[in-house]
Amino acid sequence: MKGSFLLASFLLFGSLLCTCTRQNDTSIDVRNYYFPLKELTEGLVYEYDFVGNDSIAPDYWYYRSLIQDGKTYLTSTLYRPGDLSPQIHAREIMVRNGMLLDEIFFYEKDTSGRPEQLQVPVKIVAGNVYPFYVHNPGGVFLLRIEWKSALDTLEKTVLIKNRSFAGITTFEFEGKKHSAVKFALKEAIEVHKNGLFAPAPYPGDETFIKGIGKVHYRKFVGNQIVEYKLAKRYPMSELEKKFKSMQQQ
Repeated sequence: MKGSFLLASFLLFGSLLCTCTRQNDTSIDVRNYYFPLKELTEGLVYEYDFVGNDSIAPDYWYYRSLIQDGKTYLTSTLYRPGDLSPQIHAREIMVRNGMLLDEIFFYEKDTSGRPEQLQVPVKIVAGNVYPFYVHNPGGVFLLRIEWKSALDTLEKTVLIKNRSFAGITTFEFEGKKHSAVKFALKEAIEVHKNGLFAPAPYPGDETFIKGIGKVHYRKFVGNQIVEYKLAKRYPMSELEKKFKSMQQQ
C-alpha cells in the first residue's frame, strides 16, 4: 500500500516540537542534540543501516542548513538506493522554541513507464518537528500531515505522530558513548478511500546525540521491528560516487 510505504520512509524524518511558549526552571534544554545546523551549511549525507538484516538497503538522508531572509532552515532529502531520485524532500524552519515543518513533498514513480517522478504535495496540519525545551515528565507533541496520491487522487492518507520526551541517556556511535536524548513515539496512519482504513497505532522511539542529531529510530508493527542506526556521515560527492558504482555493477 502506498500509504504504508510512505509511512515507513517517513519514520526517519519525524521528531517533535515543544508547543509551549514559555520555559520555566523545570525545562530541559535539548537544542544541542538536534542536527548541528552551523556544521551543515555544506550538507552531509547520513547513512542509516537497517538493524538485523544486511540485505535491506540503508536509508540515505541528505541534510543541509541555509539562511534565507534572516531565517534559518534545515532541508532533508531521502534518496532511493542506487540513484539520486528523491523519495521525500522536506524543509524545516527554526523558531524560538524549536523546529517546525515548513514544506514537504513525496515522490512517486510514473506507472506509465516514463522516467519522470510525480511530486506529491503534502498538507501540514500540525508541523511540530523538534523541541528546544522539554519537561520530564513531558507532554505529547503532535505532527499531522495529509496527502493524496498523484496516481490515485481519490485516496487520501493521514499520518499522525504523537511524541513525548523519554529522558536523557547515552548512545554509542563510532566506538564512543555520547550523551543523548530519547523520545517515545506513537504513530497512526489513516487511509480514506471507499471508507476508512485505520490500523491500530504502533509505538516506537528515536534517539539524538548531542552535536550529531538523529542516530537511531525504530517502530514496532505487530511482531515486526523496523529499526535503523546511523552508520556514517559524509559529503554528497561520496554518495554520488557510491551510486555510480552501484549502477556500473
